[in-house]
Amino acid sequence: MVDRTNSIAHRLKVKSSPERIYSALTEAAELLKWGPTQVEIDLKEGGGFRQTYQPYSEILERGQFLRIIPNQLLKFEVESTLFPSLNREASLELKSQGQHTLITVSEAGWKKSKLWEKMFGSCQESWKQTLQALKTYLETGKDPRSGKKITVSETPQFQAGTLAVKQKYLYRVKPKKVFQALTVADRLTKWFLKEAEVQFKKNGSIKMVWHNGVKHECKILELELNKRLTLSWPTDGCSGTPHVYTQVNFKFIPTEDDNTILELEHSGLGSGESWVKFYGVIYSGWTYYLLNLKSVLENGIDLRDQRSEFSIREPLELGKEENTTAAG
Repeated sequence: MVDRTNSIAHRLKVKSSPERIYSALTEAAELLKWGPTQVEIDLKEGGGFRQTYQPYSEILERGQFLRIIPNQLLKFEVESTLFPSLNREASLELKSQGQHTLITVSEAGWKKSKLWEKMFGSCQESWKQTLQALKTYLETGKDPRSGKKITVSETPQFQAGTLAVKQKYLYRVKPKKVFQALTVADRLTKWFLKEAEVQFKKNGSIKMVWHNGVKHECKILELELNKRLTLSWPTDGCSGTPHVYTQVNFKFIPTEDDNTILELEHSGLGSGESWVKFYGVIYSGWTYYLLNLKSVLENGIDLRDQRSEFSIREPLELGKEENTTAAG
């Protein structure tokens, strides 16, 4: 159940009819004129919605309609990458007042702590800006985003959470060999990728392409030759997660007999069902590839089946390909 120990409330009077405002809030073609830049909406009780705001913002919102009274009420659950793993319950009420309509926003699900208070203030400001943008569009017909600053994120914003994948592997080669396998483009393609581009420096990037066409780009956060490598790792919405960054840390530990223990920690996962699914995807993905790395380094054999290869963010590719092959 939603915790109602705190709530958000906003009221704004707009010179427009409830019918016109309802249309602007629920029709994809109308929403695209003043708010989000990508919209998916299934307008029915139990139906879902998803919207993004790029390039003006990196925020992704998704939710489900709980109650709908056309031209009067929209009640819904919503989760945003601005507040990951926080499921909020909001309602929008429309009441005619002559030539105007009073829009009332209320939102429950907030708790009392310093962290929640900080997020609470950000959400209040977000609602204020949203309602003002809606008012501008309805009363002037102009796109309120005109001239708005385009957001370009230089530094990945990481998801905070408790789940983490931790694995260890013994490779019967020196740390230098294992390190190169993870940082040199033509070595990455021998066990992990179809194509790779590497900017080998701190704050450089690694561009990845798998055999199934999935593309991925990581930022090199930490780099210590033959000892340590830390990468940002975008979720790209895999398994329903928000579009945020997680973090992958590799440690290359030499043994007394000149072999290498590779320690992997993939952290920064949130909580909830989508994150548990994502955990399963990356756990099996790293196992698949890092065991293949062992085969390549120790025996020179690439065990990948490129027809059924999956990326660490696409859990169903392997099964789909196998089913297609069997059916053929």
